[in-house]
Amino acid sequence: MTTRSLTWTDGYERNVVAALRVTSRVLPAMRAARWGRVVNISSLAGMMPPARRPDYGAAKAAMLAMTASLAKAVAARGITANTVYPGTIHSVSLEAAFRKVAVRRGTAQDAPWPEVEQGVLPHFAVVPVGQVGTLEEIADAVAFLVSPRAAYITAQT
Repeated sequence: MTTRSLTWTDGYERNVVAALRVTSRVLPAMRAARWGRVVNISSLAGMMPPARRPDYGAAKAAMLAMTASLAKAVAARGITANTVYPGTIHSVSLEAAFRKVAVRRGTAQDAPWPEVEQGVLPHFAVVPVGQVGTLEEIADAVAFLVSPRAAYITAQT
């Protein structure tokens, strides 16, 4: 377990304090307009902290608590606040990590992504749908949460 205070402080600063600063800057205009949307992007690590990164999991959990408190404080003013907790999302770095594991398990280095994904995912993450998510899927969820159609949804993960 990482116990270096700098690691914990840096993670909290990047994940919680940064979101707090941005939110604090935009809230006055949202209050004046009696409408606004806050969506913080966290991580599944906030609910299921990794054994080797308690600092990361704790920061992501703190972001959830901060957003839920904010949602309750501003709901009467037409402002919603939610947290999106993506699970495993496809990225260049994730694909590289999956490929490294797949090659160690005998998959060809140049195997197509679906083959790599299906061979590694069951050992890497808890993903009920059997595939990693995409950035576009997360963006679609955020687009809905910031839309007028999501006026009732607040303090949710």
